[in-house]
This record gives sequence, structure tokens and C-alpha cells, in this order.
Amino acid sequence: MLKQASSLCLLAGLLTALVAVTWSQGTHAAAPSAGGETMEFAFDDRAVPDGWTVTGNVAVDTSGGREGSGGALRIASGGKAVLKLRDRDGSGRIDLWVHDDGTLPENVKAQRVGPRWALVQNDGKALAVGMLYASYLGGNEGYTATAYAGGGWYNQLFWLGVNRAPAGWHKWSFVFDAEKGLSILHNDRAVDPGHFDNTLAGLRGFSALTIWGDSGEGEGQTVLVDDISVTLGGPVKSVPQPKPVAPVVEGPNPWVPSGQKVAMYAKGDPPATPQIGDLPIKQSVSQYGITWTFDRPAHVGQFVNGDYYVVGPVTVKALDPEPIYGEDIPEIELARRDLDQEVEHRVRNGFMLNPPARTEVAYDSAVRNYFRPELIQKLPVQMVPGDSLVSTISMPAGLVLQAQLRNKIQRGAGDSSPIRTAAVLTCVGEPQPPDAFRPAFCDREARVYLSRNLKRDLLPKAAGKSVPDIHLYERFTQRPWVGTCFFGFEEPVENMPQYGLEYGRVSGLCSLLLCTDLPLEEKETLLVNFVQIGIDLGGMVRAGHPGWEGFGGHGSGRKMPIVFAGLLLGDEQLANVNASFPGASFGQDEQTAYGDCWTGAKVVFTGHRGIDARTGVARRGTGPYEHKPPTDWVGGDNTSEGYRRCCTSVGWVAQALALRLMKAEKTWAHDAFFDYCDRWMYENDAEFVQQIKEATGNDHSADWARQGQTWEDFVNEMWAAHRTGPGMPPTDGWKRQHDDSYLRRAMERARR
Repeated sequence: MLKQASSLCLLAGLLTALVAVTWSQGTHAAAPSAGGETMEFAFDDRAVPDGWTVTGNVAVDTSGGREGSGGALRIASGGKAVLKLRDRDGSGRIDLWVHDDGTLPENVKAQRVGPRWALVQNDGKALAVGMLYASYLGGNEGYTATAYAGGGWYNQLFWLGVNRAPAGWHKWSFVFDAEKGLSILHNDRAVDPGHFDNTLAGLRGFSALTIWGDSGEGEGQTVLVDDISVTLGGPVKSVPQPKPVAPVVEGPNPWVPSGQKVAMYAKGDPPATPQIGDLPIKQSVSQYGITWTFDRPAHVGQFVNGDYYVVGPVTVKALDPEPIYGEDIPEIELARRDLDQEVEHRVRNGFMLNPPARTEVAYDSAVRNYFRPELIQKLPVQMVPGDSLVSTISMPAGLVLQAQLRNKIQRGAGDSSPIRTAAVLTCVGEPQPPDAFRPAFCDREARVYLSRNLKRDLLPKAAGKSVPDIHLYERFTQRPWVGTCFFGFEEPVENMPQYGLEYGRVSGLCSLLLCTDLPLEEKETLLVNFVQIGIDLGGMVRAGHPGWEGFGGHGSGRKMPIVFAGLLLGDEQLANVNASFPGASFGQDEQTAYGDCWTGAKVVFTGHRGIDARTGVARRGTGPYEHKPPTDWVGGDNTSEGYRRCCTSVGWVAQALALRLMKAEKTWAHDAFFDYCDRWMYENDAEFVQQIKEATGNDHSADWARQGQTWEDFVNEMWAAHRTGPGMPPTDGWKRQHDDSYLRRAMERARR
């Protein structure tokens, strides 16, 4: 998931400046007092080596060596081991191997300080890496670094994005460059600078290595440390300073209904296609704050949803906001991920002509994981018919925007996208009918669908209570959902949902709104917008996109618009997307399967990572787990149960109900999804929640985490009114035995 940045360039300047004097790998060595020496500890003797000061439960374990022989330093709860290295703080490198056996406290969400290993200054300030637990930390899953100044361990935290699994020996390296500051490596790979900011670490060098044992109450985790290597450098010449930070401001609410109105066109009375002379001639066109300026006036028109097209060939000579590159980007706007790029690879307000149907983009160099500098494009842009130009506006530093339904997004904060807005300009060879949908921006065949052909008779007219404002959902779907990547890392904040759960919730709410008894005229704008989203997503899959795998809440919601658009447009390939593209991943399908559940149900949630649709193999670590009782769950299983309740199921119910109302179960072609949603709504989990708490310590009793409900009154009421209505299938499919060979094969293949 994480982009890994090499640290070799950081080491070069340091290591060439060191004159290494290496002791033998014995246990005893005097601590050096000046720069330029190297010392190593293998702990092969029973005695704690000279130079170490130990307190509490610390000893040499002669049977615990990393290579299966020799010894290791054992630090149990309350123990502390200090290696004093010199009198003055300086630069250098420390490598050490730490054995993490995966031991977890009874409650992984309760605040607890586990084992840590740290660089320490003369004044006691430290930068430690280890296992910290809290309600907002995943100490059961990964490692945290903390800048400790003698007060609380939770003052300055850096979630490193490094998994604790698999249990065993992990190599950790602290590299303090005399000019570039501190970097951390795990198993010789640099921790993503987006996770660890050395300008916030607070160290000006180090003079000691300290290892603390578990500090929590009761019996805690014991760690082993072996093969420590210390190379001391000279004085620290400069410590990187934090760059200027923009003041945080709350942005305007982007979800104000726009008043967008879409005309309804009937097949029996099609609108006339304009002639070239009927189209206006313009030097530029603007949409959603983005202006495209042509090298010469050109004929322009609009698709049925309001997106622009230009009759080409044509050259776009200017964009507003102007794309910014390299040194022209103000320092205050540079994020850690920008600094990880070469200067010439930095970009803001970027664009892509014919973006690939891959998890690769070049809109903004702060996009995590998926930014590819080789895809950066610069003006002018020559467009020919069939081309799509996706242009963006970057999020300015300090701006906080409310995303759809829940999340708040700020550039550089956590997994937030750095892109604010996107718009699509399409080049066509001739004027388009007024009811033409924009071709999918990844579709180089530029298929054009017509709204006159929408099969509106497939939309039920189910009475609903607490019906949300349809105009809000028109705004949610008005702008293009251009996310070709994953985790929301490059999804424009003002265009689309920013997390998989919200993606699923919005997809479900839109489709269910379109199944209500609102007049067709009132539903037309949302219908056109939602179908356009399905066309775009379907175009990605057609062009070879791998789909959106089950990964916690991520991956949900994409299949629904594709199937919906296919049904309404009469496109069998899109309507039957599973059969058409069997290797494409969709979260809610990968995370549901028939099988025996420990609760007695016959359909299961297949875990945080589910089953790979392409290979049919259960993903390891956080794959299927509900076939086991909670007493047998390990860390990844508890994670999966948490995501089952917080971030997936509640977003699927509206989709399942809309599909049932449309009689589209066979088209969807994954029956386990429907029966799982029935299980979520009908299985009484009161007893099971208690059993989980007793077995794991995890409490899922909060109302929002319970089965039998979603987070929207509208969905709950629609379910109660229509799930058992006329023509609906039985609601007990989740209780009946089904062919579970798919799940069994998936788990067996994972074990091979």
C-alpha cells in the first residue's frame, strides 16, 4: 500500500565521511567517545556487555539469538537498557534487530506503552520506535514512532505504516545524517517520509541508545534485541527545519445544491442534432472553476449532463488555474511527498490527456503511492476527436473541506487527497445530440450513449419516508468521479466521496432514491448524473482497469453505478460486468461468500482483504475469519470484524435493496452479497457482540456498529417497507445452506 522511498542517497554523504574501526563480534567493547568508530554487539556471552547500563528485568538470553544460535538481549516489562555512546550529541547510524513475537495486550485500544527502542540526546529527549496502543492507534497492527521529551509518550506521534506481521525478527535502522537529519529504515527500506517527518522529530543528534520494556500494567510483551551495530559520525551541521505552514481554514461547504436541471428526452420524440453552424464559437470554456483556452476560436457544445465538448482538432494553449511546476511552486505549498520528488517532478493543478485506466496519475506530486512523474504533461495540448482532457485544481495548503457525508480533507493530513476539483473536456469530430452522454474519459473508442434510450420503466416507484433532498445527491454526482486509483489518494474532494464506505453509501442512496415514487421529472437530473458515473467507471474496466479490491471499506460502491448504467442503457456488457470482466475486483463481492459462520449463518464476511477475484485466492492476514469462533481470532481477524461493522456493511444495504427492487439479482451475479445484506439486517447479534467482547476485548456494542440497521433513516425505512413486499424473494437465504466451495477453495489456495 505504501510508496517506499530509497534512503541510499541519505546514507552516502554520511558513510563516506566515517572511518570505520570495527571491533570483533564479542560481547564486550568499550563505548567510543569520538566520531568515526563502529561497535557491534552479538550478546553471545551470559553477561550484559560492558558499556550497557540495565535496570529492571533485563538479561542476556543465550538461546535467543537471531540466527538460531548465540544469545540476545531480553528486555521484559519494566526493563530498561542504555548504551551511552558519547558525551556530545552527534550524527551516526545505529542498526539493531528486534524480535517482535506479536504479543498483544488484552485491550489493544486502551492506552498502553509497549516496548520501544530509541535514539536519545544528552538532555533526555528521544525518538523512539515501538508498540504504542490507544483508541486512535493500531498498535496491534503496526509500529509508531514518538518524539519523547520526558513527559508523555503520546506527545508527538508518527504512525510509520510498517506492519508488525509477520512475527519474528525485524531490522531497524536510525540514520542521522550530519546535514539532512534523521531517517528511519525498517528491514533496510526507508519509512515513507509521508509518515515520518524528521523536521518534527526534535533531535539535534544523539549520544545514547535506549531500549525500554513494556510499561503497561500486568504482564506485558518481552522483546529480544540482537546484532546491534553503531557507527558514530561527526557533529550535526544542520537540522532540517519545518517549512512554513499555512494557517488552517475551514473551506466553504461545497455541497450546496447547484440548481442543475437536465431535460428529459424521450425515444419517441428525439431532439435534433445541431449542425456545426448551430454551435457557438468560443475562444475558451469554463467549468467548475477551470478554464480551457484554445489557440483559435472553436465550436463548442455540451453533453446532457453539462460537460463541455469541443469540435476538433483543437489545441488548448492555456489553463486557468495555471499548472505550476518545479521551483515555481511556493515553499509553503510543498508537502513531504513533494520533497521526496526531484524538483522538476513537482506539479500542481496538473492535467492528463487521455488518462490511463491504471492506478497511475500526474495531477499533483503530493498524490500518495500513485503519482508518476513520467506522466506529467505540459501545455500546449493538441486534441483530436476521441480525446479526453482531465484538468484539476489542487488543494491549497491549510484548506479544510468537508467531503461527502462524513470525512474532512486537508492537504497533507493523513491519507487526504491533494486535489480539490476536476473537470473533463472532450474533443469530438462533429456536433453531438443534446441528449448525448459524455464518453468515458478512459474510453478511447469514445462510445456515445443517448439519454432518450434510458429504460426508465426499470425504475420502481417505491414509496419512501424520510426521503433525503434529491438535489443534494444531484450535487454529489454532478462533477466527474475521476478516481482511477485507490484509497482516495487522488480523488478530487469537491467531486466525489473520499472513502470507500462513503462511496458505497452515496452509490446506494442514489440508486435507492431513483427507485422511489418521486416523479420521473424530479429524478432525471440525478439519473443522468448517476448513469454518467457508471459510464465512466465502466469505461475504466473496459480499458483494462483491474477494478477496486476489497480492502477494508475501500473498493465498495463502484460496481453499483456500472450495473445500474448498463441496465438503464441496455448495455449488456456493463450490466453483466462480472461475466464480461471476470478478473475485475469489486469490494462488496470480494468480501462476501457462502460458508458456515460461527454465528450459525450460512454466509460470511470474508475479511478486511477478502478473496481476490482474479485468482480466487483468499488474501492472507486479513482474509476469511468468520468460520472460526472469536476465541480463535488473531490480530487480523479482529481488524476484519471491526471493518465489517464500521466501514462496509452499512454502506451495502441500500445497494442491495435497490437491486432487488429492480429485479437485478441475476445481473449482479453474486448472490452471497444479497444474502449477506439480509443477514446484516435480520441477524440478532446481541449475544454475538458479548461473545466477541469476552473473547477478544473488542466492544462492538455501539449503536452505529450493530447489525440490523444502516446510518440513514431513509434506508432503514425503505428496507422495512419493501424488502418483504410483493415479488420479493425470501429473507432467510442467509440461514440456508449453499454451495460453499468457492470459499473453501479460496482458503485452501491461500494455504499453499
